[in-house]
Amino acid sequence: MLKTILQNFHLEKLFWIFKTKLKYMILAGLVCGVLAGAFSYFTRTNTYMAQISMYVYTNPDYINDNGINLSASDISNANALLSSYMQIMKSNSFLKSVIEDAELDPTMYSVSILKRNITSSAVGSTAVFRVNVYDENPYNAMLIANTIGKLAPQKIISIVKSGGIEVLDEAVLPTSPYRSSSITLMALVGIVAGGFLSLVFFMARGLLDTRYRRVYEVEDMFTVPILGMVPQINDVDDKGEPKVKLVDDSPFVLKEAYNDIRTNLLFMGKGENCPVFAVTGADYDEGKTTNSINLAISYANMGKKVLLIDADLRNGNIAAEFGLEPRNGLSEYLAGINKKINVRKNIRENLDLITTGVIPPNPTDLLISDTWKEMIQNFKNEYDVIVLDTPSIGVVADGVELVNVATAFIVVVREFVSRFEREELIIRRLEAVNANICGFIYNGIDVHSVDYNHKDYVDGGDYGKHSSTGVQHRKLFKKKS
Repeated sequence: MLKTILQNFHLEKLFWIFKTKLKYMILAGLVCGVLAGAFSYFTRTNTYMAQISMYVYTNPDYINDNGINLSASDISNANALLSSYMQIMKSNSFLKSVIEDAELDPTMYSVSILKRNITSSAVGSTAVFRVNVYDENPYNAMLIANTIGKLAPQKIISIVKSGGIEVLDEAVLPTSPYRSSSITLMALVGIVAGGFLSLVFFMARGLLDTRYRRVYEVEDMFTVPILGMVPQINDVDDKGEPKVKLVDDSPFVLKEAYNDIRTNLLFMGKGENCPVFAVTGADYDEGKTTNSINLAISYANMGKKVLLIDADLRNGNIAAEFGLEPRNGLSEYLAGINKKINVRKNIRENLDLITTGVIPPNPTDLLISDTWKEMIQNFKNEYDVIVLDTPSIGVVADGVELVNVATAFIVVVREFVSRFEREELIIRRLEAVNANICGFIYNGIDVHSVDYNHKDYVDGGDYGKHSSTGVQHRKLFKKKS
């Protein structure tokens, strides 16, 4: 997991996750805010405060003598006793006496609870101090406060042996809450918490998602070059299938994608008169077969004599793409059932095809046979380019066996389908047998992506203003804009 996060950790990806998931984070925050507000509304509590005021004397005799005029030094000395008195009122023994005298329910009130719910403070530099009692029950708040006022004069003096206390104002029954649970505050807390938790969730999910999303993610992992980028095509035929196969009226960007790939491959043929390119991938649904077909057609369009071989003896379907019957093909020849290989001539101008034939029980054995090697060698004398559509190497090992005839391997990676760990697996498998990996085809890229190198020709770019093909292309991608 840590390796995946480190491979995925990039500021650009973090910003992308935040941008694409922002509406969901806002929605999550609002939902949590509503839930927190509703919970606070139905479970809200009110806290009441009862207050009692008391006066401290330095001499107990002053309490009942109305003729005594207190001097400043008397007040100062009394003030010095305040801290001791207030500490005594929060002592365990005193609070136990309060619970007993007030006849409070011991299951609901304990010394520790009273300590939290009772505060005391001096009034300025005077000898007056106030005791505040907080409780959800207004009557109990008043009862506890007045019980403190009743017990304090006797209990404190018996302990301190100095001074005295007189109650100035008894506690009255509070009629309005001192504080209430804030529904607004709880809703805001819910919004913030919901938004933050959803942010953490989407960030973690995004960093654990190993699907390729940008071209740089491929380039950062491997030293293998990108041969070209094939755009995502949304236009469909009468059967509802995307029009991804190269034809005469294909959009400009689709043709240009394979022109780019073909141009780059001209430098990857190791000087052979007839290079053999094996097109492979890690898993199904990455576009391996489509790219094999289009690459062969692209070479044929430039006048090269091309042989396309469906070497995926487990799941080959090139015959179906051209509306042909797959039987009497490669597997029958390699197994010795047919003495001569059946080559379908001119399925397109300059393009011949060998289909898979029936699915054999031993495809790997057939692809490492001398018959297979001799067949490829003979065809290299007849054609300019041979394109092999191979099995997905991440699924079966058959594709790796083609290293015995392939000049170079082309690996297809599809945006939002191919995964880091799967591509790393097949690259290691190919490198283990010293295969020449000439490059990646980055398939299914969004034409509006910042990585796409022909986006100027999309949606009315310069090319589209001067070309009928560009007009067709704008129509093709109109739905996506």
